[in-house]
Amino acid sequence: MIYNEGNEVAVMELKELKKQLKEYMAIPRVSGYEKEMAYRLKEDLGKYSDEVKIDRIGNVIATFKGSQKGAPSLMIFAHMDTIGFVIKRIDPDGFIYVDRVGGVPEKILTGTPVRVGSEDGKYYDGIFGTRAYHIMSNEEKAKADSLNDLFIDIGATSEKQLHELGIEVGCPVAYGKAYYELLNDRISGSYIDAAAGLCNLVQLAEYMKKNPPKATVYLVGTVWEEYSARGAMIANRSAKSDLAISILGPGAADTPDQRGKVSNVKMNNGVGVTMFNFHGKGTLNGNIIHKGIFELLKECAEKSGINIQRQAARGALSDTAYLALEDEGIPCMDMGTPDRYSHSTLELIDTKDLLETGKLLCEFVKNLDKTFDLNRY
Repeated sequence: MIYNEGNEVAVMELKELKKQLKEYMAIPRVSGYEKEMAYRLKEDLGKYSDEVKIDRIGNVIATFKGSQKGAPSLMIFAHMDTIGFVIKRIDPDGFIYVDRVGGVPEKILTGTPVRVGSEDGKYYDGIFGTRAYHIMSNEEKAKADSLNDLFIDIGATSEKQLHELGIEVGCPVAYGKAYYELLNDRISGSYIDAAAGLCNLVQLAEYMKKNPPKATVYLVGTVWEEYSARGAMIANRSAKSDLAISILGPGAADTPDQRGKVSNVKMNNGVGVTMFNFHGKGTLNGNIIHKGIFELLKECAEKSGINIQRQAARGALSDTAYLALEDEGIPCMDMGTPDRYSHSTLELIDTKDLLETGKLLCEFVKNLDKTFDLNRY
């Protein structure tokens, strides 16, 4: 559990953290269909705060009142939603065709387990069908099938059977459940990136229950990050925070295909911080880290003995890109647990990095006070 030990900030034990991570990973929460996750997070944060609500669009917001007058308020958030699919067509024999929700890599999909949602919130196991290897041409063996050509099979024999289950056009489809404990306290499975940040929110809530912050802190589980990256923007219109931290770690670039090419970020080497990101694919948006937040984070990291890994990247963004444009400008930072194989069906993290992310965030909250300068320079 999280507690204060002298001047040290400690976090929940690894065994407890793994259990919570496994449970969160298993909850289907494709962007736009986060209801089950929202109510679970509301329940978990409600153990530590009497002020927890779900706003109009589905964000979960827990409030921890600050004790110091004049201290800036802080929103720390992690997105609840995941990438996935939405049903666009059902054929007469009961095969399901889908379109993507978020950045789904097509080349991993054939033969992949999925969970198909119904209008009443139930999920049914299925798979993306694939041609048997021995009947594929050489050309087919060497290329990835387009999502338009793929279909999902849940064992149904007719379109009518799916309708009877409440499976209709517009229903969500998520990756199948997957959770594997690997060597060296590393976890692989589906939807780790978002689940890791949600675990950090609960770590923070538990810490602040026992150690009230000087600044008012809002812990938020956001919707729509994978869809429009605007859930946090709406959440802050309720929270009205002065600065914000998105718990979203950079990709670890320590595998053979990326080592020495993409970044210096490694697993089991500390917390990842995004100094700069820029999407550039039509959105022309991103975030440049706020110097004041980063300087305070560095001080907290030094006190905690935690290494900070910096990333600067193009081709991606998060909620901070739009949140930073709210009101007079919200100082923002993206940081979190580095992960491998992002957006695949089997992502991977080192849980020691996850523990350190929680510890560093607790230290940041502990040290945020009225002396913090919100200006960029």
